Amino acid sequence: KIFDYKKPAYASKFFKKWYDKALKSNIPEMKKAAKSLYKHINGILMHLKTGLTNAKIEGMNSKLRTFTKRAYGFKSFKYLSITIFLALGKLPFS
Repeated sequence: KIFDYKKPAYASKFFKKWYDKALKSNIPEMKKAAKSLYKHINGILMHLKTGLTNAKIEGMNSKLRTFTKRAYGFKSFKYLSITIFLALGKLPFS
């Protein structure tokens, strides 16, 4: 429901009311979920404001981990960094 709001201020008001109700409930799982969401509310509100997510960064991070696993045979960090720049930087081969 929070993602239905276009303005972060309204979403924040909604979340505060929901959070209070969730903490007052007698459902331990609901309380746990509310506390977890509370830790991330700034990121959620920022997403509503900007429309951005960290999906691209996470994808790049995954690729970097793959390169470092493959880099076991590289003799230096220089070769690893060249491989990363070629793959992620989309450098042209001329």
